[in-house]
Amino acid sequence: MKMTADEFFARYAAGERDFFRIELTDADLSRATGWEKNNPIGQAITGTVLGEGDLSGTNFSANDMRGCNFSRSKMVRCKFILTNLTGSCFSGCDLRNCDFGGAKLIRTDLMEANLGGANMTGVDLTGADMTGANDGGAWYESALFCDTTLPDGTFLKGPHPVPD
Repeated sequence: MKMTADEFFARYAAGERDFFRIELTDADLSRATGWEKNNPIGQAITGTVLGEGDLSGTNFSANDMRGCNFSRSKMVRCKFILTNLTGSCFSGCDLRNCDFGGAKLIRTDLMEANLGGANMTGVDLTGADMTGANDGGAWYESALFCDTTLPDGTFLKGPHPVPD
């Protein structure tokens, strides 16, 4: 189902939280550009189901998106700059060329996700599970790996520098 940012915000404000198979391509849901005008509920989209949708090119930057379920969604070129994604699920997502700069990915499920070319600079991956993820071409400068499961299944106990 194709939806605009305004429709998304209106339905969210009305109490809807299940946006399974939504098509929200190239929408701007960032707090920095018109969030207050377009979003009557504040700066949080927590616990929302956005699985199996096409969200490619959407800007989610600087939002509180804790506990969201994006499983198996196409999310190429999305922006999550400085977004709190603690406890969210990106299992099986296509996250190629996404920008997660400075995002909180604490206890996030990234299993089987395609992170090819993603910007993971400064992200917090504490407790994240990346088992089976493709992270070829992703860069992790200044990222925090602590109790993190890497794509090959290696578990990094405690804080670690960026793995080779």
